[in-house]
Amino acid sequence: MQCGRRTSFSRRGTSALAAAGFGVTVLLAACSTGSLAESGPTALSSAPTTSSLLAAAPSASNTASNSASSTSAAVSSIPEQRAVAPPTTAALNPPPALPAPTPTPAPDQLVAGPTGPYVDSPACPGVTCVTLAMTGDVLLHPELIAQAREDGGGAMDFFPMLAAQQPYIEGADIGICHMETPLAPQDGPFSNYPSFSVPPQVLPAIVQTGYDACTTASNHTLDQGTDGINRTLDDLDAARLVHDGSYRTEQDSKNPVIINTPKARVGLISVAYGWNGNEPEYPWQTFLIDTDGIMAKAKAARAAGADLVVVAMHAGEEYQSTPNAEQKNAARTLLADPDIDLVYGHHVHVVQPLEKINGKWAIYGLGNNIAAQGSEVTGTRDGLLVRVQFSQDAAGHWTTSDVAWVPSYQDLSSPYRWCPLTGGNVCASASEDADNLARTAATVNEWGADTDGAHML
Repeated sequence: MQCGRRTSFSRRGTSALAAAGFGVTVLLAACSTGSLAESGPTALSSAPTTSSLLAAAPSASNTASNSASSTSAAVSSIPEQRAVAPPTTAALNPPPALPAPTPTPAPDQLVAGPTGPYVDSPACPGVTCVTLAMTGDVLLHPELIAQAREDGGGAMDFFPMLAAQQPYIEGADIGICHMETPLAPQDGPFSNYPSFSVPPQVLPAIVQTGYDACTTASNHTLDQGTDGINRTLDDLDAARLVHDGSYRTEQDSKNPVIINTPKARVGLISVAYGWNGNEPEYPWQTFLIDTDGIMAKAKAARAAGADLVVVAMHAGEEYQSTPNAEQKNAARTLLADPDIDLVYGHHVHVVQPLEKINGKWAIYGLGNNIAAQGSEVTGTRDGLLVRVQFSQDAAGHWTTSDVAWVPSYQDLSSPYRWCPLTGGNVCASASEDADNLARTAATVNEWGADTDGAHML
């Protein structure tokens, strides 16, 4: 198998972790290297469209044992050694090598590295570095679905509205999206607020943009009940996107989700503040914000070999740029835990501040990734793409070495597009863009993020 884009050949699997009493979910590859803002028009009627990626991909297993067996089948053999010329004098006396990452990821458990350089890529100050790129809510209102049909000539093509993210996301070691709502059957029916059910045809665009993973814990996770949860996870697996935040089985809910890269193993935890009055059919299907429970998951991820653990919290008061007490208290508690390295959030549909706590970072609110929420609330068109670099020193210790953010704006006039407010782009108009950029920057830096080293890309 040839190495193409890193997400095109990744697989997920589970294996027992006897020492901790948990399984572990890893991303594998064949390469060895309720609200006004959420509401919209009435439910869309279904339309017969297809996605070759989703249609061709096998559906995911509903049991951990079957996942483990499929993972075993995915592991490729190690090539035989080739004959080499005798070593030169220089080769016999090489310079001292830098220490390898600890622990060194196994070759058969690697996500392929970035396919391109970052925009304004930071230098790595340590032995090795790994970089994550994260965005906010993917909230598919009817206008975006109609735009995808227009862009696809009748079939749905969501990539044009995400394409401007690609230089930032595709170059990351790990790109993480937030899938706010359940996915519908491929031919629908699709529905809008208050019980979303959206086209799975968005997933090929997510993959093409460069994302490796999506979080799924939100106030809309239970909109379509157990069927919606399982269907969403099946579709994410078919698209080869790792995920955390909702689960098919109790064992799945206990399996730490770890994304392996050539540079580091990163644990991912996704939780939400609530479910819009719904309750899960089973208590393990999704989890609320419980700092003790989150820290237990982080400890399990570390026991399973994670170098770093990041927590995604779907929380806050909608349309409020100031984090609420739950967000602030949870961030402080979690970032005091040595097992947790980063806390970031979404849900409020507007941008919230970044804050450095205990030498680590809380990114309270990323705003929207793509949505069509109307103009009733200032800031719902704004968003953040945040890039966080972690660096490992010679002793094997990891720290945050760079935090950068891209302010974005989504014009609500067709065509709907994600647009970065930097790099000489014109998203709305020169004057509107200047106002939007100033508003976003003031919010991001409200609690001293710029003074503490966070910077705009």
